Amino acid sequence: MTDQDAIQVNPDLVWDYDIPDDSVQDEAFRRWYVARVLTRGRMEDIRNLGLRTIYAYLPHLVLPERIRRFWQWYFDQPDVRARHGLVDSSAA
Repeated sequence: MTDQDAIQVNPDLVWDYDIPDDSVQDEAFRRWYVARVLTRGRMEDIRNLGLRTIYAYLPHLVLPERIRRFWQWYFDQPDVRARHGLVDSSAA
């Protein structure tokens, strides 16, 4: 993601943070928000992020171990990777 890529933010998940408007979301905020969605969000929040965003950010997030293990397991499933066109950028 680049600085121009804005994430749709659920204000209910960021009660403790000033939400930057879409034009100033930086990488640190996006990383923090993806982690917040994975730890406190609803299915709707996960859908709004999208699996590609979660996949891209997962290696860079600070998460509880059980949540990280779940998402790593999920993305390790060959049918999930094929269905969503997920490619490990480090394998290229």
